[in-house]
Amino acid sequence: MAFRDLVGQKEIKGRLNSMFEGEAAQSFLITGAPGIGKHTFGRELAKALMCDSSNGDGACGKCPSCTYFEAGTHPDYKTFEAAKGKKTIKIEDLRNGLISDIAVNPQISSRKVYLIDADKLADVSQNLLLKSLEEPPRGVAFILLCSDQSKLLDTILSRVTTLQLQPYSSDEVAEILRASGKCDGDEAKIRFCADFSAGIPGKALSLADDEDFASEREQIFDFVMRCPKMSVTDILTDEVEYWNNNSDKTDELLQLMQWTLGDVAMLLASPDKGQLKNADKADEIKRFISDVRGLTLINVSNAVNAVTDFAKGLKVNVSYDAACCSMLLKIHKELAR
Repeated sequence: MAFRDLVGQKEIKGRLNSMFEGEAAQSFLITGAPGIGKHTFGRELAKALMCDSSNGDGACGKCPSCTYFEAGTHPDYKTFEAAKGKKTIKIEDLRNGLISDIAVNPQISSRKVYLIDADKLADVSQNLLLKSLEEPPRGVAFILLCSDQSKLLDTILSRVTTLQLQPYSSDEVAEILRASGKCDGDEAKIRFCADFSAGIPGKALSLADDEDFASEREQIFDFVMRCPKMSVTDILTDEVEYWNNNSDKTDELLQLMQWTLGDVAMLLASPDKGQLKNADKADEIKRFISDVRGLTLINVSNAVNAVTDFAKGLKVNVSYDAACCSMLLKIHKELAR
């Protein structure tokens, strides 16, 4: 794989292209939101730095160094992450596996590369690493990965070349999902997960595998479709209980609710226009609109406002149960024409 084979991030790939046409830096920081692909770019950068025939497009993929790298047996490449269940990388691991190793010449490549999860570096570990970043030996490169730059010392930040990954477009995330094979070619699922991910491929890939998410989507969609015929008692028992049992996923549930109501509004305004979030459920939404006579865009807008009010209320520590009941009853009032 070369830089051009990575989806998206045109600006970053342009910068890397320019670097490898000249003299590449020795210390990098790849930063961006969790799940945005820092490890993917970090690995490809490491591979290119060690490649015997790298160019502006990255690694050649054919030389002995690339072959060892793809096999996971490259002796000049080391990664440093926190052990499972630990919050930080052990300082002993850095001393023994990195600091003492820097002085040893590369075995296969012209460079040794150290890939480090910098989010897991305590201040004492950052200070230990600092001298190596200040005066990196010839033939050594560092790639730091970080979601939260505020955790890094200013002295670290001043000594690295920062590559800031940006959120992907929905089409780019969909392309990544298709390539992963996780959605089995289900284009509706691909589009839904891509749109819901807010430009974060890792989130989209996780959602594609998450059976609970699929169940949440059905629960919320089903609630809106059945809402006009539901009794207040049903709402205050079954529906409120569902939200209480899934309060840790409130943000996802609220977004699903907004998307479903938004689709209703879109088809209510223009039955033959617009791109629905729940594109695979267009026929069900059209039947819903046909059955609920007298439903207006004002009603749907008021229902959406109820969702927004619930979200705002949670930020000022209102009672979850009371706020949830209020939201669901308001939605019921607007949809039960």
